[in-house]
Amino acid sequence: MSEPTYTASEMMIVVAARMLEGARTVFVGVGLPNIACNLARYTVAPDLELIYESGVYGARPERLPLSIGDPTLVSGAISVVSMADLFGLYLQRGLVEVALLGGAQIDRYGNLNTTVIGDYRTPKTRLPGSGGACEIAINAQRTFMMIFSPAPVT
Repeated sequence: MSEPTYTASEMMIVVAARMLEGARTVFVGVGLPNIACNLARYTVAPDLELIYESGVYGARPERLPLSIGDPTLVSGAISVVSMADLFGLYLQRGLVEVALLGGAQIDRYGNLNTTVIGDYRTPKTRLPGSGGACEIAINAQRTFMMIFSPAPVT
């Protein structure tokens, strides 16, 4: 039996994209979720409306966006609004079907680590924080998390 020709991250991207089949709206997280959502739009969910925290609804990027603030998101988008309007008018009204978010670590209770890896005062890695993930997760109809961390949360 030969070794697989894909990485664990690539497998998670494909599985996450397939989970979006039939979904209409998805709030796109940073990193692997961004790749998975764009793959889903090109494969199993061509009518998927990509929603980005930067205020873009219905993004149709011509190339893979580098971040949630990449200018390619606005060309062809249905709407570009302030973050406050996006959260208030779409997310908090329950109009987001799926949130596909990423995180650095998760424990067996579902707690996410978005702050540091290692000791807080002298961390091995400082993470960007939750951004809008907490609000996105509680207001979307369903939330999927993509976590790849070989080490447990300490």
